[in-house]
Amino acid sequence: MIDLDKKIELLKKIRQFLIINLEIKKLMQELNVDRDIYEAYEEVTKIVRQPNIKLYRQYYDAIKEMFYEEYGKKRKDIPWYPKIDYTKCKNCKKCISFCPRGVYDVENGKVVVKYPYSCIINCNACSTMCCENNAISFPDTKIN
Repeated sequence: MIDLDKKIELLKKIRQFLIINLEIKKLMQELNVDRDIYEAYEEVTKIVRQPNIKLYRQYYDAIKEMFYEEYGKKRKDIPWYPKIDYTKCKNCKKCISFCPRGVYDVENGKVVVKYPYSCIINCNACSTMCCENNAISFPDTKIN
């Protein structure tokens, strides 16, 4: 259990880091901070992207067990994740390159939702990045 607790602690820290980094960049934009400083933070985001995705995939068992105080549930009990309508999907893979949590992968040459519980709760940004066919959908109601 200690190993699982440590994995969950690491994943929570990564989550906090990503949120703080986004907040910093948003404030920098509002304050019109020099472009080179803003771009340095953007570069940090790019540098940690692949390692973060690897950790989210490697510790997927821990992600499902993470307890979200704000929802009063473990992640595996929160039904928020994307679904792909394969009659509309062009297999463009934009969702794969967009998602910072590595929710999508390719199996048998086709994009799949391989790690659904890695999805950020109430985030549906990948659906707007999807091809013009709107192949990605989420539950109609946000999670409260």
